[in-house]
Formats: sequence, C-alpha cells, structure tokens
Amino acid sequence: MERLPQQPWNREGCLLSHLKSRRIYWNVEEPPLREAYERLIRTVDTTRKIYAVNPYAEVYRMRKNVYGILTDSLDGYGDPWMFLIEGPKRALLIDTSFGLGDLKGLIRELIGDKPYDVANTHSHFDHAYGNYQFDRVYCHENEVYALQSAMNGQVWDYLFDENGNCKWTEFDRKDLIPFREYEIAGVPDGFVFPLGDGYEVELVFMPGHTCGHAAFLDKQNRILFGGDNVCFGTVGIGVPKQGDPNRKYATVEGFYEGLCRLIARRAEFDVVFPSHGMVDVDAGILEDLAATCKAVLDNPEDYNDRRVFLKNGKIPVTQYCRQIYESGYLTWQKGQIYYKDTMERDIAETCNGKRGKQNGT
Repeated sequence: MERLPQQPWNREGCLLSHLKSRRIYWNVEEPPLREAYERLIRTVDTTRKIYAVNPYAEVYRMRKNVYGILTDSLDGYGDPWMFLIEGPKRALLIDTSFGLGDLKGLIRELIGDKPYDVANTHSHFDHAYGNYQFDRVYCHENEVYALQSAMNGQVWDYLFDENGNCKWTEFDRKDLIPFREYEIAGVPDGFVFPLGDGYEVELVFMPGHTCGHAAFLDKQNRILFGGDNVCFGTVGIGVPKQGDPNRKYATVEGFYEGLCRLIARRAEFDVVFPSHGMVDVDAGILEDLAATCKAVLDNPEDYNDRRVFLKNGKIPVTQYCRQIYESGYLTWQKGQIYYKDTMERDIAETCNGKRGKQNGT
C-alpha cells in the first residue's frame, strides 16, 4: 500500500505566477493538462494582473464583466479559481479560496464600492476558508452542515508542521485573515442572485463532489461556473462528514442525476468555467461526465484503475477510477456509488454506535 509521492515544485520558469506564495511540494501530482494550461495563461494572457492590495492572487479578465481570480493552492492540490461577476448594480463572488491575503480589498479594487454577495460552490478548504472575511456567505442548503462543521479558528492548522513551518506552500502566516464567525445562508436549488437591470445568476444544485455542491449559471454570458464537478483531470466523489444528513448525494448516482438535469438545460449555456485548471471549456464535457457515471452505475466492477493511499498517513483507503473521455478520471471509494449504499452505511454506523454503548465504550 503506497501513498502518492510528494513532488518537488520547481518554481524556476514553471508556472510564472510571481505571487508572494511559493510552492514547496505537491500533495498529489498535478494533471499535465492543467499544468500546461496554467503555464500558458500565465505567459500569454494580457489581462493578467496582480494588485498590491493582495499579492497572493492573479486577476484575469474572462469577459467584459467577469474576473477570474487564481491563487496558489496551500495544501498541495490544484490551484483554485474564484470568479467575480459584476452586474449593473450588484456583483457576485463565487468561492473565497483559502483566506490568504486581503480578498475584500481586491474586490474593492475591481468593482469599487458596488455591493456584492458571496457564494460557495462547496465547503472544501480551497473554496471556502476565505469566508471568514465576510459577514454572510450563500451556499446550497445541503452544504450548510459541512460549512458549520468547519467554522473554527483551527481550520488552517493542517497547513503547518509541528514546528510551525508551511508544509506545501510557503507564505507569511500573518497574511491569513483572522477567523471570525459569519452567517451561512443556505438556499434552495434555483435561487437567483439579481445583479440589477434583469441580470441574474442562478444557483444550480449539482451534487457529487460534496452533498450540497452547486454550480452557478450566468444567463447573460451563457457561462456555467461548475465548481469541482467539471474539472479536466480528476473529478472526485467526495467523502462527507459523518452525520451529514444529506450524505446520500455524495455518490456517483447523485452526481449523475445532477448532470442529467444540467444537460437538459444545455440551451441556456455554451461553456463551463471549472474551479481548477482550464476555463472556457465546451459544455459537452457534461455529457462525457454523465456517460462515465452511467458506466459506473451499470457496472461498478468495470473500473480502469484502483489506487491505495494512506489517509492522514495512517489509514489505508482504496480509490476506484474510471476514465473520462479525453480528460482524466472519475474517482470514488467503497459505498459511494448508489443512494442505497449510504443508507446501508448509516444503518451500520447506528448499529455500531448502539453496540458500543451496550458494551460501555
């Protein structure tokens, strides 16, 4: 049983980010397509800019009123995108990265004093730990449990070793914006953010990677901001927190149904902007993902690869992989294919809990 090796990060001439942060190690190897894309965009995109107010973020002008904000990953995984959509009267920020650097100040540089809302595609570190800079953050109602579970001042501790040194990416610790509680506004599928003069962005429930993962549909630009569910490279069915009442949606079946709902709306958007790697991706990627999910649902034993890694460096976990057409892999773990798998797991955990109490443990 092997742990995926950490990869030294050769910064010289590699991604040319010129950010204040500095990559040390990959936790997992970055897919070659993503690395090549980031090398290209950071080299040739003439809209790329780093603002003095936040030297940890690169800003790109994706559309006349859409900004892509790229930051280094702090935990050895893929570099995350944030997206800022500026409407006539309001704006919407999608995701908040790790919370390193003054994100609020950067937004002011981009849109001035215009009011804006903040929303998460999902609750993972690289998309939601910047939430503490804001008073209120929106998410799909199924993601509230996970965000609440993560609301504490120790969320960044895992980035440092026992001596307080950065483990994966070097940065100045004082540039982490301090923790404070914020309001989590859970909203239903189809919730609309009005940005003024008829400009609307719709939250679309798209589970799989997490129980309440959401995409955002910019109807004017015909862009679907797809979060981690539509990335080129690995698309993973996430492991929900124990006790999450919506855990059945973190399954291949939940992912497939969400994809089918979006495919039925293909006339409303042309491209997808994932939260990692390449953006402005043809929306046909949704059909490729759906076909992969269907193959897994039809025959779970017909996978292309099986990998074993050590969770927390100790617990062996088996990950199953199925090839996505012209992309990477869909990955999942045991008990993450069908809705019924999660119900069986709930029953088993409940029984084990009762048995432990009877035994005095």
